[in-house]
Amino acid sequence: MLIKIILISSVLLSFVFLGLGVQVFFSKKKRFPQTQIGHNQEMKKRKIPCPQTQDKIIQKNKKPWQSPI
Repeated sequence: MLIKIILISSVLLSFVFLGLGVQVFFSKKKRFPQTQIGHNQEMKKRKIPCPQTQDKIIQKNKKPWQSPI
């Protein structure tokens, strides 16, 4: 039973990777879609910043006597 589940999962994962490869191969841009928030154009249009950058801004403006919450 466990072997059957592992086999089915690996077949599904191989189809996913194959689909991504075909998309990249036949796409005009020839690269994978950008998934990081900081580099994604749609997120920039909506003015959603990268969580790490947002955390750095908060830590920079935080007073030393304030609680971490």
